[in-house]
Amino acid sequence: MGRAIRMDLASGVAAGADDGTSPGPPPRPGKARRVVVFFLYFFVFVFALPFLAVTLVQAKYGLIDGPPSVPADPFGEWVKSIALYSIFVWAGLQFFIFGRMASWASQVPAVPGVVPIVAEALMQRLLSINEQNVPYTLSRGTRANEIVVDWRYADAKWLDLMRIHGMSKGYRLVLRFDEGAHTVRAQDRYASFDWSAGRGPDLLRLNWQMSLGITFYEYRHERVFGLQFKDGKPTFDLSYAYTFDLNELKQPMIEIIRRAGWNFRPVITFFRPVGG
Repeated sequence: MGRAIRMDLASGVAAGADDGTSPGPPPRPGKARRVVVFFLYFFVFVFALPFLAVTLVQAKYGLIDGPPSVPADPFGEWVKSIALYSIFVWAGLQFFIFGRMASWASQVPAVPGVVPIVAEALMQRLLSINEQNVPYTLSRGTRANEIVVDWRYADAKWLDLMRIHGMSKGYRLVLRFDEGAHTVRAQDRYASFDWSAGRGPDLLRLNWQMSLGITFYEYRHERVFGLQFKDGKPTFDLSYAYTFDLNELKQPMIEIIRRAGWNFRPVITFFRPVGG
């Protein structure tokens, strides 16, 4: 028989959460609407409108980056110049708007009616997850208001499972706590590693890079087949089944944050004018 291994946290709220008498996670009103608005903005406002405007200008006055029209049409050349420079202005605006829109669409608001607790108390609740048998660990970051969530790369138990399943990408979640806004901003970071480089502490030498997007959903299921023997005959059967559910990793932390009266807000960058 094959074995199934889940390297994620079981559903539900982790230790330290103030779950009261609620049998499950509180509802998240407006999430679907925000995601729909984001994708409408992305496909209509970012792509469709400027494409339509440029198409109309070129249909009437010629290519906006082409040679002057013959006979000369000063007004048409002026319109083409305006359209050309507007493209660059438009792209520059999206640099600031896109990150804030994505952050707004993926945010998870606090449970209504809950009085926010102080930042240090919330950080202690999250750090208490370390007491559970989970494949990741939470630790203090380089800032006083920061917590870093990493897979247990130095833990032999989890490291062997990662090696068996050939995981080639490391994941890190960085949380920063904004006491004034009662908001936890979260950034996804990834790193690649090579199993041939060594074992244990050698794998901690990862080159972490900030992701250039917000992960709305990531789910990966892998099957590893191996040569086995049944009734004295060799056969290829399912040896391991591996599931990586990024949302399931985040879910307990998000619920602890929400039930503490704080908002959870994924960001592309911690630079507020761009990330929100």
